[in-house]
Amino acid sequence: MEYLTKFLTAASMVLLTLGVTQTPQVAAPTTIPTTTSTSVVAPSTTVEPAPTTTADSNTAQGQCGEWWGLAQQTGWGPEEMETLDYVMWRESRCDPTQHNTTRNKDGSTDIGLTQINDRSWCLPTRWYPDGYLQTVGILTTVGCEQLFDPYTNLAAAKALHDYSKEANGNGWQPWRL
Repeated sequence: MEYLTKFLTAASMVLLTLGVTQTPQVAAPTTIPTTTSTSVVAPSTTVEPAPTTTADSNTAQGQCGEWWGLAQQTGWGPEEMETLDYVMWRESRCDPTQHNTTRNKDGSTDIGLTQINDRSWCLPTRWYPDGYLQTVGILTTVGCEQLFDPYTNLAAAKALHDYSKEANGNGWQPWRL
C-alpha cells in the first residue's frame, strides 16, 4: 500500500510539472485482487486537460496569438507577427501587466507586453525632454503608465521598431534580436 501511495504522489507531481494543474476528479475506488484472500483498494483518478481558448481563429497563432489582431491594428505587418510573438512571449509571457522593476542594473524598469524600457523611451532625456514616446505622440502623459495598456504598448513597440530599423537597419535591435 505504501508503494501505491508513493506512485500516485509521483504521478501527480509529473502531471503538475507538465502543466495539468486542475484538481483531479476522484472516481470510485477500484479493487485490485491479490494472490491472497485480501484485496487492495486503490483510488482511480481522472484528469481532464485544461480547456484552451483563442481570441480569434485568424489571429490565434504562436504563444501570444490573442494579441496579433491588436498588433496589426497598431501597424504591425503580417510578416512581423512571428518575431513580435516571440518578443511578447520572451519579455512578458503575453501578460500586459508585467513590470520588471529589478533586473536592470541601471535601475530602469521595463513595462507591458513588449517590456519597453522607461529610461530609454518614455522618461525625459537630454535628446527628448518630454520622453521619446511622448515626443512622437504615442504617450499623452508624463511617465510610462500608459504602456500597461496593450494597444498603447504595441503601438509604442512599433514606433521603437521603426525608429531602430531606420537608425540601425534592424528594427528588432531594442529587443536584442
